[in-house]
Amino acid sequence: MDSFTINKIIGAVLGTFLLLFAVNIVSEELFPGPESHGSEHADAEAGGDSTASSEAEAPEAEEISLAAALAAGNAEDGAKVFKKCAACHSVDAAAGNKIGPNLHGVVGRKVASVDGFSYSSAVVEFGGEWTDERLSLYLANPKQAIPGNKMAFAGLKKPTDRADVILYLRESSPGAPPLPKE
Repeated sequence: MDSFTINKIIGAVLGTFLLLFAVNIVSEELFPGPESHGSEHADAEAGGDSTASSEAEAPEAEEISLAAALAAGNAEDGAKVFKKCAACHSVDAAAGNKIGPNLHGVVGRKVASVDGFSYSSAVVEFGGEWTDERLSLYLANPKQAIPGNKMAFAGLKKPTDRADVILYLRESSPGAPPLPKE
């Protein structure tokens, strides 16, 4: 084989990698997944570039309190949003644990207290009780709320979605404390 043929082969391989790299970048811009959305959120918090949707959602988080969001929220809408969580969690008491712990009775429950589930040391050290406020913080960005936890979910960025999910979780939490007041 002469050197010209070898150069053509190497050029074809490098060209293929370049094309795949370009397609990957374009597809991430057109169809952002949970991983890329989470990194954009982290970039925005670190003072880096952010997308228009991140900038649009940031003021909403400051404008509405959790108590107001819960008062205006809807558990039925929370059930719809919870479908994002249902692959890993259940709220049915008889369902047991999945990839994540069963969330039946989570509101007002001690953190890391579900029998038979192996929590990360970060969640165990977090301790305390799952209040509405702690759930909202955790649901907004699990990795930031409890660094080192195993949950791979990027979070629910809209305060209204978090409030709706909390109201849905409250329906299966008979020991939940009263809703917070404004």
